[in-house]
Amino acid sequence: MSSDAMYAIRRAGRDSFFAGRWSAPHIGHTLLRGPEHIDEYVGHLDPRHAPDMSICLCGAVFVDFDRRALLVWADDLFGSGPLRSDYHRLLTMRWPQWRLRQAALPLQEFAAALGRTPPELEQARADATLLEARDDLFTGSWLEHQADFACVADDQAAWIAAEGVEAVRAFAERGLDAWVTVRAVDGTLYDQRCVSRGFGSLLRLGPRLAALAQIGGPRPGMLRPGLECDVRETVFIDEARRSVHWWQADPPWAHPGPGCAALWPGWILELDEGGLRSHVERSGRRFAAIQMTRDSRLAALIDQVPRTLRGEFSSLPRLACASALVPAHPEIPADVMGTLVALADGVDD
Repeated sequence: MSSDAMYAIRRAGRDSFFAGRWSAPHIGHTLLRGPEHIDEYVGHLDPRHAPDMSICLCGAVFVDFDRRALLVWADDLFGSGPLRSDYHRLLTMRWPQWRLRQAALPLQEFAAALGRTPPELEQARADATLLEARDDLFTGSWLEHQADFACVADDQAAWIAAEGVEAVRAFAERGLDAWVTVRAVDGTLYDQRCVSRGFGSLLRLGPRLAALAQIGGPRPGMLRPGLECDVRETVFIDEARRSVHWWQADPPWAHPGPGCAALWPGWILELDEGGLRSHVERSGRRFAAIQMTRDSRLAALIDQVPRTLRGEFSSLPRLACASALVPAHPEIPADVMGTLVALADGVDD
């Protein structure tokens, strides 16, 4: 599978386009080097007469020097969803006084920014067809887990008695990357998790998604610390308001969202720019209930940053460290560790 990326550069009203085979995984590192290094990087790519908008694209960058605006999308930009805010903070320091945006509707946003109407736009809308889903979309993993433990029912019962049914169910639902919340007409909240891969967007299931999410009843104990690490897509359905708010951490290049309104007649569909935090708070609950701990966030940064930078830490902006204790690491310089500690502590520069 290729990892092609498209770069567009605008200066004095003129656009230049470049394509790089296998260059998408380098986007995170390349952008952290700052705007002064973009020309050097694209000089090694293939010049094109027009932007590559193909469906198989894995990354895209538009650097508008006229408006000092950066638009970026990559299907694997900076590890897990919770770390994207840390990457944005680092990027803001390397691109001061620029407007930065990570595209939520990549093909649509890049086409609009570049003033293009590629045929892929119509294809993406045509692909927004209604999909079917099994009745056990949200309950299948839990039912399968219970079946696996049927031969040791006493052990299962002891596990539930010791840790609670939601803790055991969380174990059974490892790898489920989507979270759907339904607020029923009577105000009852129904929370469910499922695997969203293969749908492109859960919006393609139409209003039946709300009915499926209510099978099995409410799950008031589903929220737990660290849940934010697992969630890459959210859908909040308010039955009384007939509204749907949706978000994806890693949106597909040709996102079907704009074409899904026809699949929800009588409903209002809206992209939730606030992401996972907004999804939680929309139901009146606190984001802190699902956040990573400080130590788990630091561990994730220690794992992700060297992989993104490939050992070249010079591009990483240094933050003043608020913690007196900066752990030593055999592969990460001490001042870089200070940066990561400051990010994990939530300290602004």
